[in-house]
Amino acid sequence: MSRQAPPTEDVAEDTRPQPAIGEAPPSERVVTTTEEHEPRLPTTRIALVASMGVLAAAVMAGGIFNGASPRIYCAVAGALGVVLAVRTSQMRRPLTMYLAIVGGLIAIAALITLPAGFSHLTNVARDVREAARLGNVLRPPVDFVPGWRPVVGFLMGAIGFAAAWAGVEMQRPTLALGVPVPLVAIAAISVPGTQQLATGLVCLALFGVGLGILAGTEVEGGTKVSLAYELRRAARAVPLIGVITVVMYVLAQSNFLFPQPLYNPAQEAQRPRAVPLSQVKDRVLFRVDSSLTGPWRTGTLDVYDGQYWRLPPFGRTRFVDVPSSGVVDSDLAPGVRANIEIAGLTGAALPGLANLVGVVAQGPSLVYDTRTQGIRLKQGEVKAGLKYTLIASQFPSVQALRLASSNLPNDVHQYLEVPPPPSTMQAFLTEARQKYHNTWDQFDFLRVLLLRTVIATGSGTPVPVTPERVVSMLTTQPKATPYEVVAAEAILARWAGVPSRIGYGFDGGDKINGRLEVRPRHGATWLEVYFPGFKWIPVIGQPLHASTSLNQNQQQQTNIQASSDIAVQLYLPTEIPPPSQLLERVRNGVLIALPIILGLLLLYYTWPAARKSYIRNRRRTWALARGPEARIALAYAEWRDTATDYGYLHPSDTPLMFLKRVVVDVEHAELAWLVTRALWGDLRHEVTVEDARSAEDLSRSLRKRLSQAQTFVMRVIAALSRLSVRHPYGAELGVPLRKSQAEAREVELVG
Repeated sequence: MSRQAPPTEDVAEDTRPQPAIGEAPPSERVVTTTEEHEPRLPTTRIALVASMGVLAAAVMAGGIFNGASPRIYCAVAGALGVVLAVRTSQMRRPLTMYLAIVGGLIAIAALITLPAGFSHLTNVARDVREAARLGNVLRPPVDFVPGWRPVVGFLMGAIGFAAAWAGVEMQRPTLALGVPVPLVAIAAISVPGTQQLATGLVCLALFGVGLGILAGTEVEGGTKVSLAYELRRAARAVPLIGVITVVMYVLAQSNFLFPQPLYNPAQEAQRPRAVPLSQVKDRVLFRVDSSLTGPWRTGTLDVYDGQYWRLPPFGRTRFVDVPSSGVVDSDLAPGVRANIEIAGLTGAALPGLANLVGVVAQGPSLVYDTRTQGIRLKQGEVKAGLKYTLIASQFPSVQALRLASSNLPNDVHQYLEVPPPPSTMQAFLTEARQKYHNTWDQFDFLRVLLLRTVIATGSGTPVPVTPERVVSMLTTQPKATPYEVVAAEAILARWAGVPSRIGYGFDGGDKINGRLEVRPRHGATWLEVYFPGFKWIPVIGQPLHASTSLNQNQQQQTNIQASSDIAVQLYLPTEIPPPSQLLERVRNGVLIALPIILGLLLLYYTWPAARKSYIRNRRRTWALARGPEARIALAYAEWRDTATDYGYLHPSDTPLMFLKRVVVDVEHAELAWLVTRALWGDLRHEVTVEDARSAEDLSRSLRKRLSQAQTFVMRVIAALSRLSVRHPYGAELGVPLRKSQAEAREVELVG
């Protein structure tokens, strides 16, 4: 509908109303449509629909954290958000409503934070920063520390509010169920693999219940459905939901829905990263009560690619739960014992012993790495005060190693993979085989030769160690770092036919009050070799003093003092203060402020759409309560507001005057005459519900046709336009008045 010259017929506003084009005489009633008016949906049922989606989001989002309580807190926050939306939708004053929404969300966040202690309410910013730091270094599930509580409370409260508002205020129950879906999808990525299937099935069932409630949603004035009928329908739906759940479970177990990837980066060995001792805060990591002094292993480097020694591929499939008995390797006989108490150690890996037989701990669940023989927490991060006991086998004597079998298990052959030795190295290998006839002595000959020749110098940072570099240590370039010495020992062992790897962790400690206190400066790397019957044995030696210490007391300290740096990659999150640079601070400030500014701008420009939706729903509720005359007046006001948003702003024009500003249109003329007759003419005391429905249908049709005639850009501009907000047609419609004012206004409306 475009603006053109006035219609050719003469329409005078100050004369008796005349019929529009194609309309019956004024004496006849105007009932030209049959489509029913869209009444408001029941609030309670729509709130239940929204609650099902919010509860599904709470179950999924709470799975990111340890324990069951986070899911409960998420559900409570989401439910309070739904209640907040229902309550604020009943408020009449916009300013009061906005303040109630903001205050309500803040109150929900505070209520979820309060169980952690009142002091956390005054230190929210500090707690949130700490929670974000832990979230960046840990895999889910993470501990539900106090910093996560206000974040979860505000987020779930906002999700619950948005879902219920879409259903109750905007009258879009399907959208109410769909609002939490993005959060469910995002949280599903971070839920631990062991919980993904069960959590997903629970969410599926909740969405199914929500759809069932949505299907039974009634409208005002519709046919009343008995409770018994709805219960029977729900009972018939339960088996269907059960069948769908079982089918999804079977498909998930068969890898049909989630097939194994052709390439998984997590299954690739990774290079270690060294943390210089100067960048690590000196603190007590853990305390040991034992006759042993180490080494306390936290991991291994067992993949050699010809240059670098790499960490083993990370795979949860090789982690097995530590049984209630604590025994993790029944093939070995217990012989030594160590009681460990965690102090300042962080991360998930726990210090352990070589040839671990069993571990006993009270508190968190532990898992055993069948490849590295290490122990770690099943979930979360280790905390100070954790105590556990390690039981390991006794270390064998040299004579026992000389008599060990040469038949290696199949799963150990991978630790013999190494490039062939250079030609120069062949002479040393030949000499070892000619002098000795057992594997241990051949390996020990090469190792002692290296330790007598090499000169330890420099820091222990992991660097490439090629076969040619090993030969140069024995010949032309004897100076090498402690890490290079250990790496060369491992390569020599593989050339001698002994499976080998590099162990890392800690060795030794400070004797304080009868217990060893282990600090970051005690970090070390050492050689580990495998012999059938004894499995993995740590071998720690001293350059320039070739000696092998394999006794039970494990006095295996190395006296290398070439550097204050450690050459060990620990699974420990360390706080490294960033350099104070103005440019980085400015950049961080811009990165923080930019999303806030963009969000405020987006809120500013999209506010009119939300405001118009709010006004429209308020007006319709008001009109339904006032009767057919008010509904007819509102139907025409909505048509004129839509025209205003498209630029046809003529606030002083009456319905018949506005006819002259546009082309001739039957529905437009019909609506204008109906409004004029109902409010000021011959029908003002005889208006029925059918007349009101006719006016609403005509108004809806005109608004739809006007919108369809515009381009997409114009439709977006009209949706965000502020014209109808600033210059509403019939501004008094829907405004709550005092009784005397309302009576006077009614007299004015009806004549």
